Amino acid sequence: MTLQMNRNSILRRLAITAVTIPAFLSFADAGEYGKAVIDDKSPISSSPWSICSLFDYSTLYEGDGLIKEVALTGRYHGQYISQTEEEGGASNGFHNWQHRRARLGFDVEFAGNLTFVSSINISDGSGSSFGLTRGVFFDDWDELFVKWEPSDDVYVLVGKTKQKITMENMESSKRILTVERSQIVNEVIASDYPWGALVGFNLFGIDQEVGFWLTGGEVDSTGERWKFPSPDGRGGFTYRGNLPVSDATQLYFGYQFTNNASGFANGSGNADSDHGSQYEHVAHIGTKSEWGKLGLITDVIAASNRESSGPIAAGNDTWGFVVLPYYNVTDKLQFVAKYAYMDEGRQQRYQRYFVRQYLDGYHTFYAGFNYYICGQKLKLMGGYEYATVNEFTTGADIDSSSWVFAVRSYW
Repeated sequence: MTLQMNRNSILRRLAITAVTIPAFLSFADAGEYGKAVIDDKSPISSSPWSICSLFDYSTLYEGDGLIKEVALTGRYHGQYISQTEEEGGASNGFHNWQHRRARLGFDVEFAGNLTFVSSINISDGSGSSFGLTRGVFFDDWDELFVKWEPSDDVYVLVGKTKQKITMENMESSKRILTVERSQIVNEVIASDYPWGALVGFNLFGIDQEVGFWLTGGEVDSTGERWKFPSPDGRGGFTYRGNLPVSDATQLYFGYQFTNNASGFANGSGNADSDHGSQYEHVAHIGTKSEWGKLGLITDVIAASNRESSGPIAAGNDTWGFVVLPYYNVTDKLQFVAKYAYMDEGRQQRYQRYFVRQYLDGYHTFYAGFNYYICGQKLKLMGGYEYATVNEFTTGADIDSSSWVFAVRSYW
C-alpha cells in the first residue's frame, strides 16, 4: 500500500510539473502561445540522423511573445601537446592532455531585438592545463551581458565581454584556425574579459565600435571568483573598425587603452582582480582575404608601456606580426600555416607549460590540418609548431618543437 501511495504521489508531482512549466512559459510570453522545441533546425527532415544532429537540440524554447527563444550554450576544447625544448644544451619537455576550455551558459532572446548572454567557466581552480578534476564547478563568469540591436547598423552592449582587438582575438576560440593564438596576441590582450559598455555603428561605410571599460573586478564574500565590476579598479577604452578594400579583402584596425599609469600600475587598481591588458596602448592593423579556396590573414601589432614583470621594466614596448594562409582542400579538410613574430615578452602557449620565461625575438612556425566533422561545431585539429627565441636576460638560445592535437566543440 505504501509503495502504491508513493508511486501515485510521484506521478501526481510529475503531472503537475508537466503542466506548470509550459503554463509559466506561456505566461512569460505575454499571452502568446509558446512551444517547446526538440529539433530547432529541422523538426521534420528526411535526412538520416548523424552525430551532427545532436547540435540541433540546443534550443529549449521558442515563442512569439516577450521571450522569443531560450538556448543552452557551451563549449568543450581539449588538446594534447607533446613538446620538447632545448635551452643551453639542456633538454626538457612535456606530454599532456589539457582541458583548455569548458563553458556552459544560456542565451535568451527577447522581443525588441534584445538578447541576454551568459557563460561560465567550468574549472577546478588549478588552471586550464588540468581542469575538471577537483574543486568548485563554477570557476568564474566568461561572459555576462545584454545586447540591444535597434537596427542592422547599430548595437549597444553592456556587461562582461571580450575586447576584440587584433585579428586572432576578435575571432571566437570556437572558430580560430590554429589550436592557439599567436604569442604576440596573447602577450598584449587582457587575460580576462573586463566589464564595459559598447556601441557599434556603421558610418561612412565603415563598421565601427567604441567601448568603455572597467578593468578591476571583485570576488564575493566567500572568495569565489565572480569578478563583478569594481569601482576600485581602473578603466580603459577601445575603438575598432573594418571596411572592404576590394572584393576579396577586408581591412581591420583597432586601438586599446588601459589606464596603467604608463606601466607603473595595473588595471585592477585596488580591486581584487585585473581584467586589463598589461600594456597601456595596443594598436593593430590587419587584413582578411579570400580567393576561392585560398585565404590569408595578416596582422601587425604594436604595444607600449608594459607593466613591470621579472626582468622586463615598467614602460617596456613590444611589437609583432602574424601571417596566416589557409587552403580549403575539401568541404571538410583545411590546411593552415602560420608564421608569427614577437619582439619581447613572456613565454606563451604552447611553450609555457613550465616556468614562463621572459623572451626576446620570438619566432614561431606552424603547419597543420583542420577536419570539420560538423562544421565549426565539431572539428579536429592537428599541427606542428617550431619556436626559436632568445632568453631575455642572458640571450641564451631556446628552441622548441610542439606536436598538438585538439578537439573543438560548441553548441
